[in-house]
Amino acid sequence: MKITILLLGLSLILVGGIGGVALSGTSFYKAMFPLPQPDISTIAARAQGLGFWIRVEQGTKVKYLHGAKLCSVCAPENEEVFFGFPQLYLDDGLFLVRLDEPRYRLDIRPSAEEAGMYELIVGPKAKLQRTQMEQEALRWLQRLGIVQTASLSFAELVPQEKPRPPEGVRLDSPLYALALAPDWHDYARARGIALFGLRIRVIVELASPDVALQGYHLIEEARSQHLMRVLVPVSELIRLASDPAARFVRLPYTPHEAGGG
Repeated sequence: MKITILLLGLSLILVGGIGGVALSGTSFYKAMFPLPQPDISTIAARAQGLGFWIRVEQGTKVKYLHGAKLCSVCAPENEEVFFGFPQLYLDDGLFLVRLDEPRYRLDIRPSAEEAGMYELIVGPKAKLQRTQMEQEALRWLQRLGIVQTASLSFAELVPQEKPRPPEGVRLDSPLYALALAPDWHDYARARGIALFGLRIRVIVELASPDVALQGYHLIEEARSQHLMRVLVPVSELIRLASDPAARFVRLPYTPHEAGGG
């Protein structure tokens, strides 16, 4: 069944919407849409106008805004205290939106499984009609200037506690589970894994001492002959671990494992 709605003069198509279906308040639903080059300046400006908390990461520097106002006393070490909803994370051309609305949670994030795609994940807090969920999701895409038109097909997302990486993805199981989790920050917090905005600190075990890892939005912190310690976006973990130059990607055993020699 296909439903077309007109919002702000723009035609948005919902695929698979069945108006009478009530969605469970204990499940998550995911849709994907192509977004190879997000218009970060527009998204940031719209979020400022809507009073979002915004985290902007540029290399190793981080700044925070609440709406259009720069927070001069905000710092990463106390982010959990002040960084409320709605949230926008910006980092090297990538973005993550996190909303905590009265009837649902909603994330918009780069896909960890398909390059050039973004995921929209909705978690109803109570029973919610499918068409209501779809309309709310599309409304946020437009309000934030993310897309003008979108064809969304929602499917239930069933979280797996210990999913196994597929063949060729040389990734530690907890990191693979994180990449697939409905909400990266909630999953990491519940398991004591530290996130840094969109990023996570990992150790890359190199296939050989002279290999170079290109892309993946990496921030290299340290390198030895066979190891690299990097900050990498969660959305890039699977692709990084599929690179022939990476023998294995895992969480650090110790904070400074790759530091020296």
